[in-house]
Amino acid sequence: MKALVLFRSYFGNTKRVAEVIAREVTALGHEAIVQDLRTKLPDLTGMDFIFIGAPTRMARVNRRALRALKRLAKKGAAQKPIAVFDTHGPVPAGPEEREKAKKWLDPGASGKMQKVAKELGLNVYPTTLRCEVQGMKGPLGNDGQEKAASFTREFVVSIEKKPTA
Repeated sequence: MKALVLFRSYFGNTKRVAEVIAREVTALGHEAIVQDLRTKLPDLTGMDFIFIGAPTRMARVNRRALRALKRLAKKGAAQKPIAVFDTHGPVPAGPEEREKAKKWLDPGASGKMQKVAKELGLNVYPTTLRCEVQGMKGPLGNDGQEKAASFTREFVVSIEKKPTA
């Protein structure tokens, strides 16, 4: 099978998650193509599943990611399994600070992309991947790479188990 891993990154953290996803897809015996959302979408004919990710910035999702979802729907990717991921700033430790930060972090880019993907009729995976970034610019949090690898394995295995029509 062949995967397309789309991402938009500002400081390299979301790109790093995309690379970990691609590496894990390859380790599972499949092919992966990683592509920045600032470039034109490739032909989707040979793609079996798609990952799409962007950072959560000021409680928003990058418009290129939303535009890419719309293009995926128009290009006939409605039946292809799609997994959504994002990166986000640090989550405060204390409960009061966490509550205040919630408006900037939840549902995040992944939650918004997942909602749009569902509205477009795309076959979006019910779970999203969210990776925390240390500080405002990174690096990726301590568990980010393992979290991305684990999520990728879970998603790909769920696809492999589905019977083909």
